[in-house]
Amino acid sequence: MSLDLENISLTVEEKEIVEQNLSADVANLALQLKPKQNTRPDVILRQIDGVQHMKDKCPLWAENTSIVYPRKISLEQASSQATAEYKAALCGGDSLVDLTGGMGVDFSFMSRKFSKATYVEMNEELCAVSSHNFKVLGLNNVNTVCSTAEEYLESIEGKVSCIMIDPARRDDVGRKTVKISDCTPDLTQICDKLLAKAEMVVAKLSPMLDISEALSNLKGVSEIHILSVCGECKELLLVLRSTPVVPTPQLPIHTVNILKDGQKEVLTFTPSEEKGAFSRFAITPRLYLYEPNASILKAGAFRTISMRYEELYKLHVNTHLYTSDEVIADFPGRKFEVCSWSTLTPGDLQILLRNTKKANLSVRNFPMTVEKLRAKLNLKEGGDVYLFAVTLSDGKKVILRCKKI
Repeated sequence: MSLDLENISLTVEEKEIVEQNLSADVANLALQLKPKQNTRPDVILRQIDGVQHMKDKCPLWAENTSIVYPRKISLEQASSQATAEYKAALCGGDSLVDLTGGMGVDFSFMSRKFSKATYVEMNEELCAVSSHNFKVLGLNNVNTVCSTAEEYLESIEGKVSCIMIDPARRDDVGRKTVKISDCTPDLTQICDKLLAKAEMVVAKLSPMLDISEALSNLKGVSEIHILSVCGECKELLLVLRSTPVVPTPQLPIHTVNILKDGQKEVLTFTPSEEKGAFSRFAITPRLYLYEPNASILKAGAFRTISMRYEELYKLHVNTHLYTSDEVIADFPGRKFEVCSWSTLTPGDLQILLRNTKKANLSVRNFPMTVEKLRAKLNLKEGGDVYLFAVTLSDGKKVILRCKKI
């Protein structure tokens, strides 16, 4: 369904229906709503779906009843409030240009850090919706432009403080893409122009992208930020500057996990630090087990994390789990108490799993998938028991029974 771009705002009657049905099942409600004077069922359904989608993703927007929502695919692709606020904290100055505005969540937070800001988006509907929403949010220093990123980039005169760019990661038939050169626009083709037009470029890329590929294909990378939210890796951010050029070994890599309460787990390191670090290995598991957060795992800071916490011992060079005798309260990731562990012999497993019908099962550097091991152990998913099937430093295959702390 498409919006009436001339009448984007909801009528009073439409707002009332939306507010009365914020918890409703949209599919069922679609069968019940009938067109009435001053109400449009398709607009109402889109609004309810939008608020439900953004309630956790971007509470500031969901709480504002005058925000208008675009098509669902734009909702799914939009940044969360947590990651948008993080990006806003990276920048500031006279002028911002967001070349791939999308739904405008990133722009709405980042623009507050600049004297003036320009939102650029090639989709006419998104432009109209965003223009409306920026007014609702009280952003008086912004303007919207319906244009491709490449066309607007060419039109920039002089140099702006910051350019934000989030290339579309879907091909012509809607399949997700990861490689930089497969995204639109292709940053490898416009990187020089971006650096010529901005003092700072913030590029948001797929969290699945190999970092070494990004460094080999883009010029001027001066910082890398890997963002996770509640343990799920969401964004790979590259900050580019024309000068000074940071040598790759000294490139700061910031791993950040934003927790539910807004607190952040942060570990910053450089490739040279990781290369020069070493891990201590445990012969057997100790009393506590640690799993680094998704950003640290993505960054590959496996030896750095060992050096930052002297009490840590790694289970195996390729088993990215750590153990200690004393609990490390500020470890950046999940923490567990090791209750017991066993080999894979039937007798040991029978003792380990006595009276256990379900468990949260993970495999790390282990020659069996979760699905096959779950079937072998005859366990359902869930509960308070956490099982880790791992390889120890001597090559032994074991299962650890833990409880989360």
